[in-house]
Amino acid sequence: MICRLFLTALVSCSLLGACSSRAPSTNAAFPASSYPEWTEQDDAYRFYPGDKLSVSFSTAPELDRELIVAPDGRVVMPLVGDFMAADRSARELRHLMEQAYASELVDPTLTVAPVEFGSQQVFVGGEVNNPGVFALPGKIDALQAITMAGGWNETAKPQKVLVLRRTSEGKVLRAVINVKKGVVDPSVYDIGPLKRFDVVFVSRTWIADENKFVRQYILDALPLDFSFYYNLKDSRY
Repeated sequence: MICRLFLTALVSCSLLGACSSRAPSTNAAFPASSYPEWTEQDDAYRFYPGDKLSVSFSTAPELDRELIVAPDGRVVMPLVGDFMAADRSARELRHLMEQAYASELVDPTLTVAPVEFGSQQVFVGGEVNNPGVFALPGKIDALQAITMAGGWNETAKPQKVLVLRRTSEGKVLRAVINVKKGVVDPSVYDIGPLKRFDVVFVSRTWIADENKFVRQYILDALPLDFSFYYNLKDSRY
């Protein structure tokens, strides 16, 4: 499957070979100080709108619920009201609920678990033939995502592809990779596979002001679900 995707990219993108650059870039076009260092940590699954979760009580089964995270990121529980579930792990949400139920139950011990997952999607934009939102078919990298978007077009600069990822602390990580060379040298993809809500953007020009570019041409132009995700701050209560 991966080989097939690589072959498609080879045919559609007129590959020539170039120098690779692992994130974070340190050249003038992509100042390393703009974003935190790329990391693959923080692997705990976090809830987002559309996910279904279960809440089970040790001593009060009548309060057990299966809930779908609403478009605003919240879930509602009896007696204590709503909680911001978006951007929280099951452990974090359980802790908040146990605190809230401490005044209602003698033993507020409960379990929170994911039941069904909402769409697992990435956004591929910029100089690709079919930009848009794509479902993750499994563990794929940026080159495979670009191939899903029809490959890069003739005005693209695939030597400098931006990959954006938001952390649970609200920071946006930025990786700059060379997908052109990645076809023959997969080791350039040591940033790991893409995750839910990652953004892959293929530019057509060198970028002087990366902060402004990311905000104006990428984050502000994202679909609604992605905008919600990247605009989450610390107001999770």
